[in-house]
Amino acid sequence: MTIITPLNLDQSVASGASPKIIKKLEKKYAKDAKREGEDVKQVLKDVQSIEKEKAKAQKASRASIKAEQKVEKINKLETATQKVLNKAVHQHETAVVELQNAERDAELKRQEDKRLAAELDAKRALAAEALKMQIENAEGRANQLRELRGEGTTTPDSTLSETSSH
Repeated sequence: MTIITPLNLDQSVASGASPKIIKKLEKKYAKDAKREGEDVKQVLKDVQSIEKEKAKAQKASRASIKAEQKVEKINKLETATQKVLNKAVHQHETAVVELQNAERDAELKRQEDKRLAAELDAKRALAAEALKMQIENAEGRANQLRELRGEGTTTPDSTLSETSSH
């Protein structure tokens, strides 16, 4: 590409020249005009190309800004989600500990109930045995008294005393 400069006309050409020279000059000027036209066309094409590149760069810049904004938004969302997750994990861990404590307490209560039931059964058996012994002893004492009274005469007072001793 050549740089277009203003045309400097030769003074001798302007004053009067032969038709041959004019013809040559016309040809040269036509070539120069054609070359200049092509140069202008190329420069305009280059300008248009650079404008397109600039537009693409601006569009890419806007897209880049939008992408950065999206990254920031997603980072905030991820941070918030992580906080919620951490809170849920903490609540879960607390619930697990509470469940374990409740299970331990329930097991202790079952063991205590079992121990008390066994103790109660043993006391009931002991009470039944004591009652049985009391009845047997009372019958034995009554039999002894009857035998002792059987040797002698039975009086209404002796019968009364037997029934009151029970």
